[in-house]
Amino acid sequence: MHSGHRIAVRFFRHTSGTYDRVVRLTTFGRDGAWKRFMLGLIPHGDYTALDLACGTGILTIALRERVSTVYGLDLIHDSLVIADGKAKGLNYSDVMLMNAAAEFIPLRDCTVDVITASYLAKYCDIERVVRECRRVLRDGGVMVMHDFTYPGGVMRYLWHAYFALLRFIGVFVSEWRPAFNELDRVIVERRGWVDELMDALKRNGFRDIRCVNLTFNTAAVVYARKG
Repeated sequence: MHSGHRIAVRFFRHTSGTYDRVVRLTTFGRDGAWKRFMLGLIPHGDYTALDLACGTGILTIALRERVSTVYGLDLIHDSLVIADGKAKGLNYSDVMLMNAAAEFIPLRDCTVDVITASYLAKYCDIERVVRECRRVLRDGGVMVMHDFTYPGGVMRYLWHAYFALLRFIGVFVSEWRPAFNELDRVIVERRGWVDELMDALKRNGFRDIRCVNLTFNTAAVVYARKG
């Protein structure tokens, strides 16, 4: 495990049971909007999708409503248990979950048509992840990645004030304290992830690469197609 993995495990190893509710509240519902934007870039059809850093399966289950088969991958086993429960509750037998890191995807070459990732970029080795995505994607397959970004202007002051509030809330919510205390620092340290990802995609032969900034530049979605 590299440092990004260790940070992710520290943030989320005890939060699986409350994750869906907390992410909805702390993003003021924008998490759902960002994921709907990602889904809008993905075609309906008889496709196989892979959701990296799938967590409790919020995006994984939504993907299954558009494609025929979905793999979900995450470091946190407890989150995968919740995702599995959601899939079984909907009788989605073709949602398969893997406890692994995105840098080492346990799938064969050229086996998926779509790869998504939400909140992964700041915790991973982007170059390795892009190489793995290129390996497992079929020709013409698409990759859609989303994460927080560090806003500028007046929004930056509001952003810092909001994280100060989260740190105060973390005093009373022990399982979320590591994330509430440190997430802003991680976002600032990895604020170059969009350029890093787009450069890695170009080096690895992806095309149609584009980025869309969302919600006053507090998040971004990067899209690319395997050439």
